[in-house]
Amino acid sequence: MKALVYLLIPCFLLGATRTPALPRDYFLPKPEGQAIAFILAGAAAGDAYANQIRQWALRLHDILTTDYGYPPEQIVLLMGRAGSNEGRVSGPIRRKVLDAEIRAKKKTLQAGDRVFFFLMGHGTGNAKESKFVVFGTDITGQDFASILETFSAQDVVVVNTTSSSYPFCAALSGPGRVVISATRSQAEKYDTIFAGHFIDALYQHAADRDKNRRVSMWEAFLFAGRQVEKWYADQGRIPTEHSTLDDNGDSVFSVRPDPAEDDGRLAQIAYLDLLSPQRLEIPPGVDASRVSRLTAKIRELERSVFLLRNDKSQMPQEAYQNQLESLLIELARNSRELRRLHSLPE
Repeated sequence: MKALVYLLIPCFLLGATRTPALPRDYFLPKPEGQAIAFILAGAAAGDAYANQIRQWALRLHDILTTDYGYPPEQIVLLMGRAGSNEGRVSGPIRRKVLDAEIRAKKKTLQAGDRVFFFLMGHGTGNAKESKFVVFGTDITGQDFASILETFSAQDVVVVNTTSSSYPFCAALSGPGRVVISATRSQAEKYDTIFAGHFIDALYQHAADRDKNRRVSMWEAFLFAGRQVEKWYADQGRIPTEHSTLDDNGDSVFSVRPDPAEDDGRLAQIAYLDLLSPQRLEIPPGVDASRVSRLTAKIRELERSVFLLRNDKSQMPQEAYQNQLESLLIELARNSRELRRLHSLPE
């Protein structure tokens, strides 16, 4: 039986890590769970980069709706100095507008829901504070940390693709948060290209390295980082940006995160995907809630296998194998039931 069970392990479940158990169920798939995405397209010093930021922001909005099933009301896109006739834009990128959107969206969220922040534009910093440049009063790292406290009951991902983003991001570290920075130091103060490659990672699930038809923040981070390195190498230029990640709450960001040693464990189970009927392709005549619950259960079991493998070195071998076998059998059983629902006659 064990030999058969191990054949059921998808390639994305391979590779054990050695980090402590999570204090609570972060990024747990739930049929009734939802997610909100904030796309914050900040100001830029020049017209060319400002136009690039605009294109990135609109493209990310489209990818979230088409590839990940986000309804427009679950995306907040703030861009420009004033109002816009562009239907995808929720309002200008000003602090008071962001605060208003935060208050409105907070009312729609439950504990365990997910909140994603994508920051694009220009960042500045000195020894005392760092800022995300917007129209009007800029937003400091401490300001943004206060914003995140609003979502203390939710799972949070912040992807800051601006210049000098590292000191800004260092203020955001905390339990249940995945924080990605385009830079590794205050000195990396030039316009970045990380945003474009991170968006490429999400487009049509291009960064899906484990072939589970989903893209985790871990996969997107690795994909974008490699593409940035390749771009500088192809251009024969010295890199002026190095992406980093922190997801264990210690404010120490890793250029080469290793879930066995430091960062990456939460990022591995943090996904953008929604369990919406549109994304799940409900078969005709089949109860949508049934497919949603079953899909959530499968994703929860996959997540459990990830976390179990993280604890492998801390467990007796027999206990580890028994738990793994139990999870994999349950995963195979639920996967078989989902396939059966999709094969029902109309």
